[in-house]
Amino acid sequence: MRYRDEEILRKREELRRRNYASLEKGYYMDGEILTFERKRLLDTCSLMLPDSMKLMPEELARIKYPSEFRPQRILTSMDLDVNLGFSLLKFDVEAGKTAGLAERMQAAICRSNPDYKMDRLMLLEGADGGWFSFRSHAMDSDIYNMMLIMNIGGVPVHSCFNCGYEREEKWKPVVLMMWESMEAWKEN
Repeated sequence: MRYRDEEILRKREELRRRNYASLEKGYYMDGEILTFERKRLLDTCSLMLPDSMKLMPEELARIKYPSEFRPQRILTSMDLDVNLGFSLLKFDVEAGKTAGLAERMQAAICRSNPDYKMDRLMLLEGADGGWFSFRSHAMDSDIYNMMLIMNIGGVPVHSCFNCGYEREEKWKPVVLMMWESMEAWKEN
């Protein structure tokens, strides 16, 4: 009898994962369905973001990201473990050259942190952008990081994502879907 109950629970989980695997319907993760809504960001673009993520208070952002070069907007989960940052770049990037900028950013991170495990640069599907990911170290754990440079309506946007390394496989596809949902902001 116990085996049958476990099998039923496993099949329910599989069904939820299959039925909730998009930003439009929701994404099933860790026993919950994340819901998403298109939100305006940095007066330039919009994208689908989890309803559960909120703007990180400035005093926490200064602690978590002590550099003055921290992202201009940082969204975070309630436990502060999952973070998504956005910044507008202050220089022009020609259309089609955005992936090259991402490649140079990746090389700079490699030079300054040779012990980071760096993944190869990938192009963002259906957009003028490139992204890469890497594993970095914190005081008591490893961190999974993703970086994106994308041209949105002629404006170069930088986005970064990080979470505990053990959550990488769960969050990576979600972040890519969010980034692919980015578009120039259109007034109604």
